[in-house]
Amino acid sequence: MKQQLLVLFFLIGLSPVLYGQDAIYTANGNKLENARLTDIADDRITFTVQQSDKLSTYSFQRQNILVAFRKGNFLVINNLSTDPAQAKKELETFLTTTAWQDKDFLLRAVPFEVIPAKISYENDAVVNYLTSDGKSASISKGELVAILHSDGRHSLMQDRTPAEVASVLSSIKKPLGANIISTQPSTPIQPTATTTPIAPETPPAPDPVPVLKPDAPIPAPNNSQVNKLVLSEADYRHYRKKSLEKVEEFASYLKTIADKSRSDYEKNQAIDQAVKLFMPGSTMEVTSKSQPGSRRYPIRTYLTNLKRLNYRSVDIEWSEIQFLKELSQATDGNYYGVITGQQTFIGYGANTIYTDITQKNVRVKLERYVTTVDGETNVKWALLLGSIGVSATD
Repeated sequence: MKQQLLVLFFLIGLSPVLYGQDAIYTANGNKLENARLTDIADDRITFTVQQSDKLSTYSFQRQNILVAFRKGNFLVINNLSTDPAQAKKELETFLTTTAWQDKDFLLRAVPFEVIPAKISYENDAVVNYLTSDGKSASISKGELVAILHSDGRHSLMQDRTPAEVASVLSSIKKPLGANIISTQPSTPIQPTATTTPIAPETPPAPDPVPVLKPDAPIPAPNNSQVNKLVLSEADYRHYRKKSLEKVEEFASYLKTIADKSRSDYEKNQAIDQAVKLFMPGSTMEVTSKSQPGSRRYPIRTYLTNLKRLNYRSVDIEWSEIQFLKELSQATDGNYYGVITGQQTFIGYGANTIYTDITQKNVRVKLERYVTTVDGETNVKWALLLGSIGVSATD
């Protein structure tokens, strides 16, 4: 399975964040471009992949496919009926249905909301759009999970995994259309955070993919392994508390980095320690009273900029740190949550004082990993912070 997906992943090509109409996402996080479901039988799904003038056919175990997109529509495989005949009917409906033609849909993370829109402007940080009643509105991409475009394309936000997106899509129980639903997802997802429009990129024509054998079955874990993959009540409370402590620890590093009385060595040490709290690629969304919109910076860049702020003194405090979305397990087996906190920033200049109060939302990921000691397999968990978004500024 892994070898087959690896070949597909590299030969089909790594496309940009914006994808075409037909795509399939696998359980290990890979994306298959120009891939189309064709059949489902028992526990296997058959699909084709088009490369140049060659059409290749593959068959994967059902559990190894997360979600498929086609003509503006989507199908979450986990939502298919367990009855083979009914599952075939649901697949046929997906394959023959063309979704919306006149609306874009923005999938907001927290609180979960499906926003019907007509996008008027978009860059890598923000989306400007018209609402259903014609009013202008704007939303940070850090608050979104995905965008479903009116022309059938879809885009996943850069820091969202396919498993996260599939969890959100699985909560949408009715077709998107005139009567938009807005429901709390069964496995809710977490948020994060100017301005030259970015044109959609077209992936280069992929090389032909050689015919591959069907994927080897992935052994089903035994009951004892399954139990290890789910947190016990005591472990859940432990990691919930530890998540809050991680955010408080980050807030303490912010104070050190911004403190003008600290040496560069102390500040650099605090930056290094703070960066270790985060997943790779995490960003900080920032706003300013003097500049419209928001900007996103890699965590290290943000912290370095904070160290260099041109104020006589700086005070930065976090308060009211609490869970906005509790830790919940996604289809990839990891736990995700969102912690919110109020950041108060005060910068003292020679004759002026700058202050702002910002509500920050911090993504949290509890990632499982497996260790083997003396032949015994153990599942452990690593807790990391993710991108930080802005939900409100005073």
